[in-house]
Amino acid sequence: MIVELDFWADYGHFSHPATIYSSLTYPIPPKTTLMGFLASVGGLNSVEEYGFLNKIRYSCIINRLDGKENFCFNGVKDALPSIKNGQQNIKQRKQFYRELLVNPHYKLFIDFSECLDESKQIIENLKNHISLYQAYMGINLCLANFEFIAEHKSKVIANDTNVAIDSFVRLDTSFEIEFDKNYSDIRMANSVEKDRVFGEFSDLLVELGGKTILANPKEYLLVNDYKLIMI
Repeated sequence: MIVELDFWADYGHFSHPATIYSSLTYPIPPKTTLMGFLASVGGLNSVEEYGFLNKIRYSCIINRLDGKENFCFNGVKDALPSIKNGQQNIKQRKQFYRELLVNPHYKLFIDFSECLDESKQIIENLKNHISLYQAYMGINLCLANFEFIAEHKSKVIANDTNVAIDSFVRLDTSFEIEFDKNYSDIRMANSVEKDRVFGEFSDLLVELGGKTILANPKEYLLVNDYKLIMI
């Protein structure tokens, strides 16, 4: 069973998992970010509680993305340790820059088939627009919103050629570069375990304007007329 959602915000940032201080952002939410969002919807506090979400598969379509901008933020290095006797060490203060996505709006397709029983409350909350914790577009500076669209069945299509794929495609897929489109290749984690250990990385090709990618995938999913690659 596949759930279709719209997911959007004024700004967003999806850090590289190697560091929580990365200034650069992925153009689309990684699966690990989606897992965190679904955990927020279900009120799950830790990887130990929402580890079953490693079993989901997902796909993403860019509905809108007005580019990226660099923003400067005021912060404190080692914020909590710098507070002594109720006062903060001013010398610890610093400015840092972070790249933010502007007006990110995504259409997400989530396949819960492998963890449907564990995910029932999350799916019910999505349908009723309930999130037990605040939803973020990657980081807590960027508040997000979502809308449940529908549940779908899917059909696997194999050995088709010259297919206009609506989502990302795997980088090892045969694809055609079209000159009116804007591409980016990315490497993202597909799983997270205890102590923020990320794994199962995928190399993907994304069209940043939300246009289709002409490709020859071994197989793809047909979901409500959308042609999708799931990871």
